[in-house]
Formats: sequence, structure tokens, C-alpha cells
Amino acid sequence: MNAPQTDSASLDRPRLAGLLGGAVPLLMLVVATAQYNRISMTVVGAERLIPVVGMAPRDVGMVYSAFLVVYTVAMLPGGWFIDRFGARTALLLLGFGSTVFVAMTGVVGLIAPGAASVWLGLMVVRSLLGLTNAPLHPGAARMVYDEVPAQARGFANGLVIFSATVGIAISYYLMGTLIDAFDWPIAFLISSGLTLFVTLVWTKGTRQAHETAGSDSGRRAASSDFAALLRVIRRRSVICITLSYVAYGYFQYLFFYWIEYYFVEIQRQNVGVGRRYSTMITLAMGVGMIGGGWLVDRVPHSFSPRLRRAVVPVLGMITSGAVFELGVLAPSALATLAAFAISAALLGACEAAFWTTVVELGGPLGGTAAGLLNTGGNAGGALSPWLTPVFSELFAARYGADAGWRLSLAIAGIVVVAGAGLWWGVDPSRAADDNP
Repeated sequence: MNAPQTDSASLDRPRLAGLLGGAVPLLMLVVATAQYNRISMTVVGAERLIPVVGMAPRDVGMVYSAFLVVYTVAMLPGGWFIDRFGARTALLLLGFGSTVFVAMTGVVGLIAPGAASVWLGLMVVRSLLGLTNAPLHPGAARMVYDEVPAQARGFANGLVIFSATVGIAISYYLMGTLIDAFDWPIAFLISSGLTLFVTLVWTKGTRQAHETAGSDSGRRAASSDFAALLRVIRRRSVICITLSYVAYGYFQYLFFYWIEYYFVEIQRQNVGVGRRYSTMITLAMGVGMIGGGWLVDRVPHSFSPRLRRAVVPVLGMITSGAVFELGVLAPSALATLAAFAISAALLGACEAAFWTTVVELGGPLGGTAAGLLNTGGNAGGALSPWLTPVFSELFAARYGADAGWRLSLAIAGIVVVAGAGLWWGVDPSRAADDNP
């Protein structure tokens, strides 16, 4: 048995080099663009909808959550679609759908006459954008599983997820610059054009690989029956990793949706500082994602399968939550920035382990398993943009506005630490025993 393994490893080296030079960068481009389209709404919320249009923070939080709720509900069907029709097809639909609904976001701003009508229009359009974006991360993870050798999947997933943070990070400056120059409705129309360009690049860049894949769609169709799907989503390991990702998502989305607002409104920094600090924190998370992916591939094989997959996310989530609490208590904006950046990097280091593990647990229905995982992550994430200001208002009534926001943020740090314990129920060594 040893000889075939050595031959396979030697054949994987040129194949891996080719994939990292083609498929993975294209995935990174698609993921970065999708995340920019999602998070750029928060820049508009903080800099235009609340101070200029006159929407309340709670109403703006509902707009953020509208995307996430529909995105979350559509996640499991999106995972099944990936397994049935292929990741490339799912990501093509995502690209063209995003082009339409990002443009419609700008149209709402051009035609809606007041705050109430802007709110209603954005609730509808951002919900539809969430629907089209549902296959994003499960599709990327499934493509990594299908195309990248096992010994490099953690690193490949880390690179792809890192690109998400790049898209988020550039949203603060790119969308900020666009709205300064053209105001927010035109900024979304420009963003729609950029999305269309990226989608066309993806279409052309993946066409040859898709045409040579031949029988892949047939294999997917054969494995996508309903009974097999139920077996996957009922596994204890899949349920536990999904619940852990609920806690992870609640904490992570706090960084994406309210950190700029926190620095500007609570710590009294100007908008330029808020953009810069938010960008730095998001990029720190991205660097952690690459490092965490690299670590996932290099955990010693002498460890048990459970420990090998759990050690990086468990340590990362616990330390991330602890450092974040120090940042909430920090006496200055710079100290808060340092603690939040470290916390974000530690959190990012956990991400590749989630995606690599859940697709392995799903086997032939890895897209479905990844869809369930992201359903959990975004269920937690959908609550975070809305509950954070709600909790802050409740605490503010007793302790004051600034303390209210700090206590609301502190809850998220506690949640992510609790989520680390759920990895005890994740056992990859049992996945092969009951694969559909």
C-alpha cells in the first residue's frame, strides 16, 4: 500500500502547482467580489443611511440581517444544488444574480423618496441578493475538495477564505471613495459593473476545466438522493460542527457589521480613522485565515483524527474571545485596535478547519454538508447585526450608551468561547463508516 501512496503524492505536485496558478485564484476573485458587495452596505449604513437619510441604527441593522436571513435559509438548498449541478454552475448564477441586485440596490437610492421607502426597498433587494449569494462558500469549499489534493486543502481553503476578508477590507475604502465622489446610489451601480466583469472572467477562466470534467455532474446526480442527504445532516459530527459555527458566525459578523460604527460613534474617532481601523482588523483576520489553513495541513498525523482537526479551531476560538474582551475594556482606541486585530487574526485561523472538515464529513454530499455549516454560521451571523444594537440599547438604559455598546460586544466574546467546546462532538474518523 505504501508505493501507490508515494506515486500519488509525486503526481500531485505539478497538479497542485497548476491549480494554485489557476482555479484557486479565480475562486479568490469571485469570493472577494461577493464579500465586497455584501459588506459595502455597512459603509453606506454608517456614513449615509443613518446620518443623512435618517434611518435608525436598528432599522439599518434589519437591512443587514435581511440579506443574512434569506442567505441562511437558502444555504442548504444551495448546497444540494452544488452537489447536483456543480460548483461552477452555482457560482455563475451567483455572479450574474449579484450583478442585477447590486444594481437594484443603487436604483432604490435613486427612486425612493424618503427613509421609510428606502428601508422597504433595501429590505427587498438585499434579501434577493442574499438568495443569489447562498452557494458562495459551500461552492468554493466543494471546488477545493474536488480539485485540490488532500494534503493542501486546508491551505487552499485558507487562501480562498482570506480573499473574503480582502473583499471586506477594500469595501471600507472603495465604497467610501465611491460614495464620496458619486453618492451611494451611483456607487452601487458602479459596483454592479465590477461584479459583471468578475463574473465574465470566472466564466471564461473555468470553461476549459468544466468541459474536461465530463462525468462529474453524473456522479453528483447519483449521490444527491433525499435519503443520502438526510443521513449527512443527521450525523452528530455535522450537527456539532454546525452549532460551533453558529457561535463563530455570531462573533465574526460583529467585526464586519459594527466595528466601524463602534470606533466612530462610541470611541469618537473620525470617519477616516474608522475606515482605516476596520480595514486593518479585517486584514488581520485574513492573515490569520492563511496561517490557520497552513497549520491545519501540518498538525501531526500522530494525533487522533478528532484532535488533529479540532486543535486549531478550539485554541483559536478560546484565545480570540479572551483577547477581544481585553479590547472591550481597553482604555484607548489604539489599544482597542490592537486587541481587536489580534482577536480577529486568531478567529480567522479557525476558518479553514471548519470548511475542510465539513466537506470531508459530507463526502459525496460535501456541498450539502458545507451548506448546512454555512446555514449555522449565518444564522448566528444574521442575529449579530440586529442583536448587537438591541442589547446595547437595553444596557444603555441602565449603564449609559458607551457601556451599553461595550457590554453588547462582550456578549459576543463569551459566545465564541462557548462554541469552541462543541468541537468535542466532531469525529472525522467516523465519517467513512456512514458515507452515503
